[in-house]
Amino acid sequence: MCIISFYRKKDQFILTHNRDEEINRNSSKEIIEQKRFNKTYFSPVDERAKGTWIFYSEEFIACILNGGEEKPTHFKASYRESRGIILLDLLKYNSVKEYIETENLSDIAPFTIFVFERKNKNAYLLYWNENELKIDDVSNQEIVTWCSSTLYSTSRRREVDGIFKLNKDLETTQILELHDSLKMNKGDIYDFLATTSISQIIANHSKIDMKYCQLF
Repeated sequence: MCIISFYRKKDQFILTHNRDEEINRNSSKEIIEQKRFNKTYFSPVDERAKGTWIFYSEEFIACILNGGEEKPTHFKASYRESRGIILLDLLKYNSVKEYIETENLSDIAPFTIFVFERKNKNAYLLYWNENELKIDDVSNQEIVTWCSSTLYSTSRRREVDGIFKLNKDLETTQILELHDSLKMNKGDIYDFLATTSISQIIANHSKIDMKYCQLF
């Protein structure tokens, strides 16, 4: 699932996420405040697995995409835990370094996590392929983009990345509009699959806000 973009604009940080999912997979109608590991976080909720695909907390802004760095060659019939729960397991830790060194990812489906550490302003892409966790430090990049390796071809992923790189100076609403123009429509790949929501988290030194636009 998914296309993400992360824009760094002086003291403003903007993460926007297209959730590509089965259109009959229910999710909450609004952003919900919850606690996990005694830490407060805000996110929409996937009603099937009770996890999420994007959240923010005092420590992190983070989201997850289906598939690792490369397109997976196979999937098991079932896995130990939903990836939407694995994303929330970041809340166990105070840093990405702790997550990388400690989190048990055995029997978890391939994924890519984007995570921004709010205190030190570092950003990372974490790629899991069922065997190895690869880390890409993207802290020095003004724009970070990624598409699901499961749903998007290599050429399409390069094309989307190029579109964002050509649009460096967009305002937050323009970034949302660009994500909307790139959304997957019902029937583009399968009749049961589409971009079911677009979410955006905007943070600066003093406040944070989240928009959640449900499409299905």
